[in-house]
Amino acid sequence: MARVIRLPNHGRLIVCTDLQGCLRDFRAITEIFLRVNAQCRGLAHLLFTGDLVHGPHLYEHEWPEFLGEYYRDQSGEVIDEFVALSGKHPGQIHALLGNHEHGHIGGPHTAKFALDEVLLLEARLGPAKTEWFREVLYGFALAAVAPCGAVFTHGAPAAEIDSIEQVESADLQTMEIESVLDILDLPVIGPILWARSASPEAAQRFVRAMGGTISIYGHDVIPEGFERIGDEQIVVSTSFGVFDTNKVYLDLDLERRYQSVYDLEVGREILPLYPDKALKSLGGRAD
Repeated sequence: MARVIRLPNHGRLIVCTDLQGCLRDFRAITEIFLRVNAQCRGLAHLLFTGDLVHGPHLYEHEWPEFLGEYYRDQSGEVIDEFVALSGKHPGQIHALLGNHEHGHIGGPHTAKFALDEVLLLEARLGPAKTEWFREVLYGFALAAVAPCGAVFTHGAPAAEIDSIEQVESADLQTMEIESVLDILDLPVIGPILWARSASPEAAQRFVRAMGGTISIYGHDVIPEGFERIGDEQIVVSTSFGVFDTNKVYLDLDLERRYQSVYDLEVGREILPLYPDKALKSLGGRAD
């Protein structure tokens, strides 16, 4: 199965990162997509960059403030609604594999909010739903590319590759690693799913090998909503770990060619998920 989504050179692309089981934010980005899709007469696309699943199981009085806005995990419902939306808009709804999804289809099991988040979620889903759930996740890609120059992954662009074919043919199994601590040493999929940073040299090489100019990813939490790193990298936080005032998504013009992440402007490509709550000055971070 091909592991790279190739987006078209026309229409618009809505980009959402790291929901981690937050159904409210899933529905917010869905409403944005539906509005944009109507505006551009059915030529919009929606891309989730991984970690749709595995949120906290905490009561509100247990919630630490650093995690942002309170919610309880609804991973099963998020995937249900993702599949339903995909069915209504075939070819327009896309998802990348995150390290949390990967645990359900051959990767190491994550333990952010439970000793084993994979086993916990699958126990909640039950055997029949779990089998269906795994089939859905196995269809997620490792990366996406667009003629506008954007290259999308879940983690930072730190994988050492020479061509897009190395991502296309990547094996999702990780049986050869003895510990989750070794995952970053696994070629291609380790960094794509787990790396939180990439040097400018590594990012440039990866983006060039993928045929693009800029790298867009999530995985890490940026409290301000986004962070530019050099000219090639931008980290976006749409949902998890961020307060509603700072949650952002991207709205890209697929007919443009973005040469630098500084071509992505606040108020045009970088937009608040909740405009009525957004801070007046959305500055983000830049190195």
